[in-house]
Amino acid sequence: MGKIFVYYDYVDVLDDKVFTKERTDKWWDYIVDSYTIVYEEMVEKLDMECPIQFSVNRSLLEETIIDAIIGMRKIVDSSNNSVENPNSFKIAAYLSYWWLRHKPIAVHYPTDFDINDVKVVRKESESDEQYEDNCKRTIWQLKHMNEIVAVQMVVNYIFDFNVEICGKLQCGVIKNKDKQKFCFSDFDQMRRVILDKLLYYFSYRAIAPKMIEHILEAYTFHPAWGLTGSHWSGELLESDEI
Repeated sequence: MGKIFVYYDYVDVLDDKVFTKERTDKWWDYIVDSYTIVYEEMVEKLDMECPIQFSVNRSLLEETIIDAIIGMRKIVDSSNNSVENPNSFKIAAYLSYWWLRHKPIAVHYPTDFDINDVKVVRKESESDEQYEDNCKRTIWQLKHMNEIVAVQMVVNYIFDFNVEICGKLQCGVIKNKDKQKFCFSDFDQMRRVILDKLLYYFSYRAIAPKMIEHILEAYTFHPAWGLTGSHWSGELLESDEI
């Protein structure tokens, strides 16, 4: 009995109006940049003798964008709504959802190496307990690199964290208003908590593009940080997307 091969051909999903090659090239570059940020931070943390390497499967990255376009095209072409152009929430949601489905990142290490023995660069002021906690967190992160990149993709597609709209002063006002305590000491702490929560959802919960979209929309209800574009509009300019 001869071998049966399955041939996968390229699916042409581009057009000259909404899902243009120029636009999808920008998405490709943005995803790669998001991975690069996470990769560089991880490499900087790992001990130099650690034999771990990373790779991104180019074919799976292509499929991520293609499947995201197919999903968004159903919304654009639907007669049940008036969406002519997906807004930033939908773009971030579909790209991250299909990234999580395909998981293009692979972590490589020798067969005789136990990933649970990974060591990180120790900080001078770090106690033994803090160092062990840092090692454990890094081991967990290595197992969830795709999810970490997905978080990087969506939050930086929506927020410009370098532009702080609310600072400690505004945080104090919220904390003291009507004698109700704000549950964070500042907005940077809130950012860390909500991003960890999002990472938890991406890692352990069944999640759909619509859920990701709603989560991102909710994150903008209080304008703690600047936005990267006109996210509530479906008529985005190319320069406003990222």
